[in-house]
Amino acid sequence: MYYIGIDGGGTKTKFALYDENGVSFAETVLGTCHILQVSKEDIISNLKEGVQCLLDQYPKATSHLKIGIGLAGYGQNPVLRKEIEDICDQAFLNIPYTLTNDVETALNGALNGQAGIMVIAGTGSIALAKHDNQEIRCGGWGYSLGDEGSAYWIARKLLAVFCKQSDGRLPKTYLYDALKQYLEIKEDHELIPYMNTVIHNERDKIAKMAVVVYQAARHQDSYAIKIYEEAALEIAMLLNTLAKTFDEPVTASYIGGVFKADDYILEPLKYYLDSKITLIPPLYPPEYGAYLLAKERI
Repeated sequence: MYYIGIDGGGTKTKFALYDENGVSFAETVLGTCHILQVSKEDIISNLKEGVQCLLDQYPKATSHLKIGIGLAGYGQNPVLRKEIEDICDQAFLNIPYTLTNDVETALNGALNGQAGIMVIAGTGSIALAKHDNQEIRCGGWGYSLGDEGSAYWIARKLLAVFCKQSDGRLPKTYLYDALKQYLEIKEDHELIPYMNTVIHNERDKIAKMAVVVYQAARHQDSYAIKIYEEAALEIAMLLNTLAKTFDEPVTASYIGGVFKADDYILEPLKYYLDSKITLIPPLYPPEYGAYLLAKERI
């Protein structure tokens, strides 16, 4: 038997082909399959293309295949859940599959299927605890209501500091010039049409600006370092809240682009964490977690 594990996040969808022992034979990455960002037809096309790409590389898996998939947006909204289920039915046709959200697959991969807590801080943010056959979520309210500590949230903080520095409400630092260089604008006021007419305030494009905060932090910019400290506090609140559901010490892990900032985010995060939490890097990626779910449930 062969398994395809699929991790569908807010910016990309990763596909990986595994055998019974969890050995990966092929991988590919396509665009996002988020139900609130792209059309139903595009998601179906992406899922079909990703699966076929792997089978083209390893044709013998075609007749002995199961799929595990975790998709962002597959949450508690019954309308969205039904729509995503219909999409997967059309994309996979007669291939057996199991569907969940991208947080559960990330948790299963990060902790190798064991109980614990997982936080995702990528384009958005959400945390999930798993123990005693229960799953408890925290965060994940979306960018208009929450997503604290996410790349989008960090980028919004960056933009707010830039505007204040432009006005003179805050002193200009490395961050100010770094953002202008990143956006390729010469005058500060060009930021307004850039946001409204160039990128149309799109969430994922704003989230990508978070890299400027990392660049500034590496230059010891005090405002960038403070943004990471504030993000770490928000992420710690997610983890600490879920840790209260455990009677014993608990292992937690993390995944998402925000954590590419390494110690700028991880050190303050460890400082704010409850003492009962042991924070570890992910053992395996989310697509491996999707493989584990397929093997367990189908």
